[in-house]
Amino acid sequence: MSRPFSRAQLTAVLSQLSETDVKTVSELSGNRERNLLVIRELFRQGLISGVLIDDPFGAADDDGPLLYSAERLRVRRRQGAAAVEEVIDAQPAVWAALVV
Repeated sequence: MSRPFSRAQLTAVLSQLSETDVKTVSELSGNRERNLLVIRELFRQGLISGVLIDDPFGAADDDGPLLYSAERLRVRRRQGAAAVEEVIDAQPAVWAALVV
């Protein structure tokens, strides 16, 4: 089961990518480790393309190999803005409670 990401987290990475200009994870603003997790999820959803480099020491979580880096990232051409919004909207709501 994939780790739930908020709409804001997915949009934060997607909004920095385009269909024509490629970027690396180092060029994205925000926390690098969190960006790599979001990139992995966006790639799995088919929203972005690029070269994903797995951790060389084999680090993994329940969702598979962790990423060490990501290069040549861009929004997939076959996905329009409406499709991106639809997938982001389909993300399940995450509910939490604070127990004091």
